[in-house]
Amino acid sequence: MNDSSKSFSLKNSFPDLTGQTLNNRYRLHQAIGTGASGTVYVAVDLNTSQRVAVKVLNPSLSSDNKFLERFYREAKKVSSLNHPNILRVYDWGVDGSPYLVTEYLGGGSLRSILMTGYRLTPGQTLLVGLEACKALAHAHERGIIHQDIKPANFLFGQDGVLRISDFGLTNALRETTQSETPIEGFTGTVRYASPEQASGQKLNGSSDIYSLSIIFVEAVTGHVPFLTDSLAGTLKARIGKSVPTPESLGPLGPVVQQAGMTDSSNRPTAERVRRMLLEVAPSLPRPTALPLVGPGEIGAAPLSGEVTTVTPQKEEVFKEPRRIRSVGPKRRWPAVAAAALLLAGAITGGIFLWQNTQAEEIAVPSVAGRPIEETYERLIKLGWTVEERYERRDGTVEGQLLGTDPPAGSFYETDQSVAIIISLGPTRVEIPSEIQGSTLEEATQLIEEVGLAVGQVTSTYSEEIAEGFVIGSLALSEDLPRGSSVDLEISDGPPPRIIPEGLVGQEVAEVQNVLAALGLNLEIVEEYSSEVEAGLVSSISPQEQSEVNFGSTVVIGISLGLMPRPVPDVIGLDVVSAEMRLQSAGFLVIAVNGTESGVVTAQTPIAGEMAIPNDTIELVTE
Repeated sequence: MNDSSKSFSLKNSFPDLTGQTLNNRYRLHQAIGTGASGTVYVAVDLNTSQRVAVKVLNPSLSSDNKFLERFYREAKKVSSLNHPNILRVYDWGVDGSPYLVTEYLGGGSLRSILMTGYRLTPGQTLLVGLEACKALAHAHERGIIHQDIKPANFLFGQDGVLRISDFGLTNALRETTQSETPIEGFTGTVRYASPEQASGQKLNGSSDIYSLSIIFVEAVTGHVPFLTDSLAGTLKARIGKSVPTPESLGPLGPVVQQAGMTDSSNRPTAERVRRMLLEVAPSLPRPTALPLVGPGEIGAAPLSGEVTTVTPQKEEVFKEPRRIRSVGPKRRWPAVAAAALLLAGAITGGIFLWQNTQAEEIAVPSVAGRPIEETYERLIKLGWTVEERYERRDGTVEGQLLGTDPPAGSFYETDQSVAIIISLGPTRVEIPSEIQGSTLEEATQLIEEVGLAVGQVTSTYSEEIAEGFVIGSLALSEDLPRGSSVDLEISDGPPPRIIPEGLVGQEVAEVQNVLAALGLNLEIVEEYSSEVEAGLVSSISPQEQSEVNFGSTVVIGISLGLMPRPVPDVIGLDVVSAEMRLQSAGFLVIAVNGTESGVVTAQTPIAGEMAIPNDTIELVTE
C-alpha cells in the first residue's frame, strides 16, 4: 500500500511554498495534501528540529480580519485540547497566508484507506470508533463541537493510534468564501452532515455523533447513506432520516441505529457510544491490523477538505513493531504486534520473511501500575505476544495497568500470549431513577445505598416537580463509577408568572381562565368604577405586567358602575341655583316641571336619598 510511485491530481491550485520558511521558524519541505481551504506540508521546526505538519490556508484569508479573529480564537481553544486521540496544535500565525502547525502523523487517514477499496471489518471499525469517541467526549465536555467529522479528519500515527484533526477550523471558515460547501448557512461536509446541519439548525455534540454513525456505515460497506448526485440533494435526502443499519455491520448495528437517529435529542453522548461499543466487543471476531497507507496518501495530514492530493515521498521502513490493541471487558483480542519482532531481513516486493524463535520459559515481570506503552515494549522484547483484557475494579482509575495473566512471577514460554489487564475504572452503578420527585433526604439514602455519594446540591425552577423535591441528577451519564459524587438539582417550584396586559375591561370569565391557566389563585371583589362598564373587570392587584410567584392570589375587581351619591336639598332655590347645586354634586340630568323662573317646591329623589349620577333629578317649581 506504500507504493511511492502513486500520485494524485490536485483539486485546488495554491501557491507552491516548498522550500520556504514561515516566520523564520517552519521550513516547508514537501506538500503532502491539499483541500478546499489550503495545503498541508511536511515541515521542520527550526527551533526544536522537530518534524511537524503545517496547514497553509488560502492567502486571500490574510486580509479577512473577521476570519483572522475567529481563526486565532478557535486555534487557541483547540490547542487546549490535550488528548491522545486529538491532533495536537502547536502554533498558528500569519506569514503571507494564515497557517496552523500541528503534530506530524505518518500513518495516513481513514479516507486514504477507504479510497484504496479496502473495507473495514466490524471489529476494526469498533476500534476506530472507540478512539474517536474518547476524543469527542473530551472535546464535548469542554464545549467544543467538531462540526466536520469525516474520514479525512481521522488520522493515524505510525503507532496506529487515531487522532482527530480539524477541530475549530470549520468554525473559523464558516463565514468565509473558503468553506468547502457553497451552500448558504451550512457548516461541515455534506457527505457526513447531520439532519440538523442540513436544516441549518443550531448544532451540539450529537451532530458529531450522527456523522460518526455515517462513517461506521461507510467503513464497513463502502457506501455513504443518502448520497445523491448533488450537494443540495444529499442534504435534502438526509432531513428527517435516521442512518440505515445494513446487516454487514453485525453487532455494531444497534450502536449505529442509536447514534444515527434523526432526532438529535435521542442520540447517545460520545461517552455512551464508547461504552456501547465496549459492550458489543466480546461478540465480534478478532480484528486484524488496519492497512495504514502512510503520509503520502489522500487525507494523511490535511485538517480540512474532502479531497486531498499528494505526491508521496518514500520513507524509511518503520522498524518498531506495530500493535493492534484489543478491546472489550471480557473477551481477549490478541495483538498482532509481537509478530513484527519475528521479521528478519528486508521487505521486498511486499514479501515478509519470517524467522522462528525458540521458546523458553521466563518469569513474567511485575507490571502493575506501570505505563501501558512501556509495558507493551517490555513484554514484546521478552518474546511474548501482548493482548489486552479490560475489567472494572473498585479503587482503580480508568487506564490503570492492574497486572498480567499469567500473573507476575509465573514462568511462561516466550512464544505465548500474555494478557495485560487494564482497568476500566471502578464498578459503574446506575443512579437510582427513584430520586426524581423524592425529598433530598430520601434521595441521599437511595444514592448511598448503591455506593455513590451526594455532591453539590443546586436549585432551579420546575413546572413538573414540586418545590423542595429532587428534579434529578446533573450527571452526564446514567451510571457512574462506584464512589463518585452525584450532583443533585432541587426544585424551587414553577417559575414566577407575569400577569398579562389587557385584562382590565374584559369579561370576568375570560380573565378567570387566563389567570387560572398560569397557576394563580383568584379573589373577586365588587367595586364602583367611573371608567369601566358594570359587570366587567375594573382592576387587578397586583397590577398587569407584575411578576408574582406561582400559586399567588390575584385580586380582580368587578365593576358595579358609578357609585351612588346623596341628592342635595334644592327646595326653596330658584331653578338656576338648584341646577348649579345638583351639578356640583355630580348630577347632570335635570328635568324641570313648572316655570323656569320659579322657585323649587319639590324634588325627586328627595334630599338625602342615594342616586346614581346618571339618574334624572326632577324639580317642581311654581
